[in-house]
Amino acid sequence: MLTIGKLGSGQEAYYLEKVAGGAEDYYSGEGEAEGRWVGDAAAELGLEGEVGADQLTAMLTGGNPATGAQLVGNSGVPSGRGAVPGFDLTFSAPKTVSLLWALGDPETQTTVRAAHERSVDAALGYLQRQACWTRRGAGGATFLKGNGYIAAAFRHRSSRAGDPQLHTHTLIANSTKGPDGRWTRLFHPAIYDHAKTAGYLYEVQLRAELTRTLGVRWQGVRRGIAELEGISDDQIREFSTRRAEILEAAGGPEASARARQVATLATRRGKDHQVSTETLRERWHQRAPEVGLDPETIEEVLNRSPNFPSGAETRTVFTAEPVDRAVTAHASHFDRRDAVQAIAAAMREGSNAQEVERIADSYLAMEHILCLGESPKGDRFTTQRIWELEQQALATAERMRTEDRALAGQTVAEQVIASRPTLKAEQAEMVRRLLTGGEGISIVIGEAGSGKSYAIVAAAEGWAQAGVPLRAAAPTRKAANVLSAEGLPATSVARLLFELDDLQSQGLLTLPRNSVVLIDEAAMVDSQSLARLISHADQAQ
Repeated sequence: MLTIGKLGSGQEAYYLEKVAGGAEDYYSGEGEAEGRWVGDAAAELGLEGEVGADQLTAMLTGGNPATGAQLVGNSGVPSGRGAVPGFDLTFSAPKTVSLLWALGDPETQTTVRAAHERSVDAALGYLQRQACWTRRGAGGATFLKGNGYIAAAFRHRSSRAGDPQLHTHTLIANSTKGPDGRWTRLFHPAIYDHAKTAGYLYEVQLRAELTRTLGVRWQGVRRGIAELEGISDDQIREFSTRRAEILEAAGGPEASARARQVATLATRRGKDHQVSTETLRERWHQRAPEVGLDPETIEEVLNRSPNFPSGAETRTVFTAEPVDRAVTAHASHFDRRDAVQAIAAAMREGSNAQEVERIADSYLAMEHILCLGESPKGDRFTTQRIWELEQQALATAERMRTEDRALAGQTVAEQVIASRPTLKAEQAEMVRRLLTGGEGISIVIGEAGSGKSYAIVAAAEGWAQAGVPLRAAAPTRKAANVLSAEGLPATSVARLLFELDDLQSQGLLTLPRNSVVLIDEAAMVDSQSLARLISHADQAQ
């Protein structure tokens, strides 16, 4: 997993003042690994080996860590609104991998650590190729490719709660050199745009490394991440104290990402860097047998893969169909990043990160992949199947517009509007159009907070008075519950389609003739589901 933080977070002067005595102590505290130089720009400057405190200070103040000379700007503190000294890209191994590293024998520990570092380097290489940009010209309108990152990687052992958590803080200076030889600030939004993909590539490379060297096997890949077979969820939770703290503070497992982020900051404690690795391992080894993670169990996690013995290359198996499904599951179009993520997630045993990129480019060049043109973030694509499905759905929708269906009538419409004197003029017109328009497909567009839901409930009352059956659905169960709470019983689109498809497979009527299917937040429904809903409505008239 990859997370990103801005160094300084709006307090650059204070942060930089404390770099030598603070950041260096944090990132290279007692027991932590020495920082190592990474990144193409660092190599170009002749930086290699251990990172020193003075070098780190120079790096984060726009200087050359090798000489101390200024590279960017005229002062140590970056100028301009939102300017920061650099970025902390934290690559964290899956919890079971951290446990294997923490509880395995010395040889296993060394192998896991090396695999983690190679995977960090692979993901950073992707970011340098795809997300290292700077700008020139008026308003920064001209984008130029940078020569890579000046970066320092600090590998850490534990979470703030003291649990095993193998992770690497990769500090990237906010500077790169353009083709014109000038060092200027990074266009850092590109890093955020590609962070998710870099995280997937870190994970797929790590799986390949550990499958090849230790013969481990993997559980299913979820959001790019897979856990090792042989270690249970209960055992994971025993060593996930920090995660439990965050979830409790955020309100439970269903909490939003924003709530978790707030909880993470609210519950953050100081990290004890004075504890030696030996002391930490002793603590972990004392706790582990209590939940069944004894040396024999750890040994059983190894040598499970048919690709073992050590040194055997993992097989890269690729078929287009599951990738087609993945890249169009939630949207009708996608870009290269989506393809890379889908291919990485499909490789349970992992693969070389650059090989995944190569396969992604080959996939995008396939005959059934259509390029829709360039967007500000690169070319957009769709599949031949989605294109044809959308064209058919559009043709059906165009025809349905001209067919009178589910008319409640003018009288009912005016009665409903009169019974709700708080309806605004736009809401009243919406209710009137829905109840009297008779169009086979009708689209309501309104800004958030404009009262669409209140007007929809009013229209639902009108259809009920006129004896018009109504089925309501929303993109998710949570959204459907919100609609139900506002007075309109609803289900999820997935559930509604399951019911309709099941009835259709039995040769039964899926929807009553002249009924209404209401889809809330329809723009959030994927094209395939929307096309199926249109088809069901059309067939039932």
